[in-house]
Amino acid sequence: MKRLIEKLQSLQNASEPVVSQLAEISVQKTFNKGLLISTPDHSYPELYFIEEGLARGYFIFEGQENTSWILQSGFIFPTTSFFSFSHTNEYVNFLKDSYGYSISLSQWSDLAKANPQFLMILLEIYEEHYREITQREQMLRIRHAETRFLYFQDRYPELINLPIHKILASLLAIESKYLFKIKRKYRR
Repeated sequence: MKRLIEKLQSLQNASEPVVSQLAEISVQKTFNKGLLISTPDHSYPELYFIEEGLARGYFIFEGQENTSWILQSGFIFPTTSFFSFSHTNEYVNFLKDSYGYSISLSQWSDLAKANPQFLMILLEIYEEHYREITQREQMLRIRHAETRFLYFQDRYPELINLPIHKILASLLAIESKYLFKIKRKYRR
């Protein structure tokens, strides 16, 4: 729970009592490799936090999986919006055995009714998530594949050398064989 507490404490609107209450409602989870925790048809109203592992979000277009994001540690959001009940076409699965926590958004909402600080923390987490989405979108607008790779390598050096080549190629929108050449050229 160390990373979850550190993450919560790092938030601008966090206080020790609020972080403690969120830790109390967090349920420890183990996520096996290959596990799908969200699909377009089914999503729990849970906010997940991965302490350690590897997860990804992807969507299917014309029969092909297209990776939206990859993370080793951090928050994973449900594919069905908790507030508006809107759906996405995203799947969330684990690429290796992982562990972390789930926090019921219903319980979080109940805490927020009594103390608005809980709502401020949740908004801050969602705002951070939105910034990450914007950064990924900006990365994909970089026209030159090599420059896109270097941008990603600079922002996420821990993900570059993981054995997820095809998934990384999908995330960067670079053909797999071309990504091999780029990685070889910039091997650290």
